[in-house]
Amino acid sequence: MTVTVFFPEAAQITPDELSKRLSRADSGIHWVDITGPTDDDVRLMHDVFHFHPLAIEDTRNMRQRPKVEEYADYLFLILNPVGMQQDDTLFCELDVFVGSNYVVTVHKAAEPVIDEVQRRIERGAAVLPMTASYLLYLLIDAVVDSYFPVLDTLEESIEELGDRVLTNPDHSLLNRLFVLKKTLVDMWRVVWPQREMINSLRSQNPKLFDYETLQHYMRDVFDHLMWIADMVSTFRDTLTGTMDLYMSAVSNRLNKVVNRLTVITVIIGVMTVIGGFYGMNFEHTWPPFSSSLGVPFVLFLMGGAMVALLVTFKRLKYY
Repeated sequence: MTVTVFFPEAAQITPDELSKRLSRADSGIHWVDITGPTDDDVRLMHDVFHFHPLAIEDTRNMRQRPKVEEYADYLFLILNPVGMQQDDTLFCELDVFVGSNYVVTVHKAAEPVIDEVQRRIERGAAVLPMTASYLLYLLIDAVVDSYFPVLDTLEESIEELGDRVLTNPDHSLLNRLFVLKKTLVDMWRVVWPQREMINSLRSQNPKLFDYETLQHYMRDVFDHLMWIADMVSTFRDTLTGTMDLYMSAVSNRLNKVVNRLTVITVIIGVMTVIGGFYGMNFEHTWPPFSSSLGVPFVLFLMGGAMVALLVTFKRLKYY
């Protein structure tokens, strides 16, 4: 088995070599990225890094909420990056182990956040000396930055649906509204705990996370999370208002249809009464059956009644 190490340099090494590197005090910071994880990766986490079995279990069951846990020699964090695939929002899980001289990231599939952090390091965007704490900050910052494009897309979708609700409130819009509402609820569930996670890092062991050095950067991430939480809350309120507007538009359109059907029913009812009256088996009618003006008179009476009803309903703004 080989291990992919991204930092201090990209390389493929064996677990034994990795263990020797980590045991040296002057080995620097190592970033090990695991995709899967496979059974070999689980043995690596257990035999080389000596992670707790419960933490390893969390990496296999990737349905966890954001959190941070402190163990004797390392921190274990769960982050939730968000991405877009076509029109669907994807919520992923990124597990991070942070020790004194290493960072281990574990994710189920290819993760754009990992690629983004690598690009930042390669182009020299790091402004502080590379430490495990600073690498963790870069990961958290990239995760938070992944929310903004998704929020922009959601905002555009909500505005578009709001305009369409006013012009053509069909049933497909309601399905889309419910999907967006579920997406916002899921975003709230991952954004708010990560906000609390940033606060909890302040009280962690300084040997595992140097909050004092990174306090300004972590405050910036915290402010971004607060802004994202406010945006999600605002979008939820806007979406609720849009759904109420949809129901009102559908109800209004139904009322118009009912009003028009009522007008048609009344007109047909009046014409039926007139036609039925002259169709009864009377001996004497006016005009008489033998008169050549009988049928035209009845038709004229029906037409006049229909026009009178239409004018009346129009004045009453019934249609």
